Amino acid sequence: MREAIGGTWLFQIVIIFVLLFTGFMCLTINHSKAFNVKNTIIKAIEREEGADLNNPNQDPAIRRIVSYLREASYRTTGNCPNGYIGYNRDGLIDSRNSAFCIQKTVTKNSNDLPDMSYYRVVVFYQLDLPIFNEVFNFTVTGDTRLINKS
Repeated sequence: MREAIGGTWLFQIVIIFVLLFTGFMCLTINHSKAFNVKNTIIKAIEREEGADLNNPNQDPAIRRIVSYLREASYRTTGNCPNGYIGYNRDGLIDSRNSAFCIQKTVTKNSNDLPDMSYYRVVVFYQLDLPIFNEVFNFTVTGDTRLINKS
C-alpha cells in the first residue's frame, strides 16, 4: 500500500510539471506572436510615413495593419492606456476591445526645422487557460523612428 501512495504523488508531481511547462510554452508563443504584430504595425506606419489616427478608414497604414491582422489570425484584445487610440480587428476606433493601440507624439523643434513625430504602439497578449479563461493580460510596446511628413 505504501508504494501505491508514493506512485500517486510522483504521478501528480509529473502532471504539475507538464502543465507548468505547457503554460510557459503557450505564453512564449503568444509573446512571440504579439512581438511580430507590433513590429509589423511599426513598419507599416514608417512605410507610409505616419498615420491619420482619427480617420482610419482612409489611412493606408491602418488598412495595411488590419489586413495583416486578418492574415496572421491575431485575436487578442485589451483596453488601451490613457492617451492612446485603440483599433479593433476591423480597423474601427474602439478603446475598450482593441487589438492594438497607437499614440502620436509630436516633438517640437526650433523654428528652422519642421516638427517631427513618432508613434508609440501597444499590442496585447495573454495567458489563457481553458478552465480559468483569461488569467493574465500583458502588453508589448514599441516606438517608430522620428517621422517628418510635410
